[in-house]
Amino acid sequence: MKHEPELETAVRVPRWTRPSEAREQLDQEIDLFVRAAARATATPGAALALKVTAGLGKTATTLRALARHGEALLARGHVLIHLPTLDLAERACGEFRTIAPELPSRVIRGRDAARPGDSKTKMCERAEIAEAIAGFVPSVTQALCRGQDPDGNFVQSPCASGCAYLQQKDLAGPHVVFLSHAYLTVDPPVDRDYPVVLRVVDEKVWPALTRRSHLAVDDLMRAPPTTFPENLLGALSRARAALIDGLQRNLPLHDHVRNARIDTEQLKRLAKAERQSRTGLEIGPWQTTEAVAFRVETFDRRSFIASKRRQRLFERLSERETGHCVGLSLVEVTTEGGSHQVIESSGFDVVGREAPLLLLDADADPDITERIAPGAKFITIQSPPIADIVQVSDLTLSNSWLLHPDKGAQRRTAIRTILEREIEKAAGGGVLVVATKSVLAALHREAGTLLDASAEGSLRQPLLGAQPRWFGPRMQGVNDFEDYAAIVVIGRLQPGIADVEASARAVFAQDTQPITAHASGPLPATGSRIIMADGAVRDTDVRAHPDPRVQTILAQTRECGTLQAIARLRLLSPNREKRVVILSSLPLPDFPVTRLTTLAALERGLEGEPDWQGYVRIEKALRATLGRPVRGTRLSAAGLAADLPRDFETGAERFRRGRSTSQMVSLCQRVAAANDWPITPLLLRRPTGGKVVPAIILEDHGDPLMMAGTLWPEFAAQLA
Repeated sequence: MKHEPELETAVRVPRWTRPSEAREQLDQEIDLFVRAAARATATPGAALALKVTAGLGKTATTLRALARHGEALLARGHVLIHLPTLDLAERACGEFRTIAPELPSRVIRGRDAARPGDSKTKMCERAEIAEAIAGFVPSVTQALCRGQDPDGNFVQSPCASGCAYLQQKDLAGPHVVFLSHAYLTVDPPVDRDYPVVLRVVDEKVWPALTRRSHLAVDDLMRAPPTTFPENLLGALSRARAALIDGLQRNLPLHDHVRNARIDTEQLKRLAKAERQSRTGLEIGPWQTTEAVAFRVETFDRRSFIASKRRQRLFERLSERETGHCVGLSLVEVTTEGGSHQVIESSGFDVVGREAPLLLLDADADPDITERIAPGAKFITIQSPPIADIVQVSDLTLSNSWLLHPDKGAQRRTAIRTILEREIEKAAGGGVLVVATKSVLAALHREAGTLLDASAEGSLRQPLLGAQPRWFGPRMQGVNDFEDYAAIVVIGRLQPGIADVEASARAVFAQDTQPITAHASGPLPATGSRIIMADGAVRDTDVRAHPDPRVQTILAQTRECGTLQAIARLRLLSPNREKRVVILSSLPLPDFPVTRLTTLAALERGLEGEPDWQGYVRIEKALRATLGRPVRGTRLSAAGLAADLPRDFETGAERFRRGRSTSQMVSLCQRVAAANDWPITPLLLRRPTGGKVVPAIILEDHGDPLMMAGTLWPEFAAQLA
């Protein structure tokens, strides 16, 4: 019999704080920071990062602190609060207005967003063309909406006067402003006569700050335009050759370029020449709609983009004299026409530090935080979940395993069985089921759901009575499921290794050591642990990237994606008994598990059974016909083979191996109790002596000893 590894007592457990104490500490830390911003006593460039267990109320606590100090803050300027999505920004603004209705607050909506109260109309009537020209003009507003014509006259387009988007720019005075993470890298439409005096970034933000672009090698080597300075052509040729050679050989790129007689000043001049030699998109609000459309349609986008990317390459090479350039790499991309090499440029935008910066994130990582806000103070506040948490320990339930062309259907049947049982247990209390989109689609199809392949919303239809959602950023900060009784997490989100490595090159672009790429095949297994609710730990393995920086990024998507999904039930101070079922063996950092089991045991409803395989076999053998048990059986190997030949004619010795007599009796007692069978353990002895044989009687009519005499006349029976 296969036994699970023994649990071992561990002393390394998270420093958990009771929710009441954690909330008090959270309130103190946030209030102290916000008060310093309000009084202008914060040190220049002050930044505080709080890693706070989801459900402790970091957003609500921040809003209350802003309400307390809002008047003093707004006397100095704007307060900007960034959340992952516009929807979350609108929710947070609504909460703030409830607690501080006297303070001016607003939500910033992008051009493509729907107008408040009118979901069919966008904020900007020309949102599509605004998106098309972004990046090709210095300012979308000046190019499309209002600006100065060639004669110096102020002109605005016909739609500008009633534009809901522009009205945001025209709203005067300081406000508490709620906006999405996207506005961290662009100027928001607020009154520029007032500075920003406090910036709050809620939830995981690093994905919104990463930048990645590709430049085909052909576009790098393309002949420069005739306007390119002739005296730089030699340096341009040497720089391009050194760049490609250094990337191909994975050399310290800064050193290699300078060894090719290209110094920092030359690189800066090459970047400037590239910028000055290209022509931007020349449009203005004084032009007709037709003229603008014609110029946009005929504009050479590819050449413009390639020029900007060449400029950025030279700028990056000029940033440091020696060492590797982590953000540049040579990668192979596949297109319809085949595969070709491109230069991948990965970068990371730091958050503005013109005002004190408060970072709030349940998944915050110190290394990533240092790249987002160098020098930020990092504080962790954690509380344990209160729930019945069961996790499978034998399978990761990857997409490839669940969607296997031959075995996937059978495996998904087991998942549906577990899900249906959890829905029944919840008794109408609500069950959230989270998986990848492809797995949800397969489960929906097999459940008979009609899906619209072009609409993500169709995946949100109830699945066997549960509410389905998928892993990803839209699971952050959502409180829609806090009253649910249970969650079932199926598998985990496993991003492509190349994508994770590219993200790591972006986040850690300023590092001096290159990112180590994983060659091929599965990631290597490394030791990990699962924390148990009783304080013990179980050693296990996890597939991890050999470069710890890449592994940090992978965990932010994979492990934290699961934790964010579970956090939707708000387990720190639950308003009811809650249950979490994790159908993946992925170890979750600092997350205590009540019980570990196997997928097969969970499918059969035997998650708490220590010997579920033995349970299944002995139950089947004891249930003779029509659900009625056999009258009795001996528990020795020979006795099982003789008394239960249908199930133990072969394999009885193998079944008994590793199971002591007391374990066999206890196993049979658990089976009998679950089936409401009477059970009497006995000891059988031969009149001539010999080894005592354990047995059980499953009969409630008459004396068990007399029954034993009928079944085994060659033995004398006594109660065990």
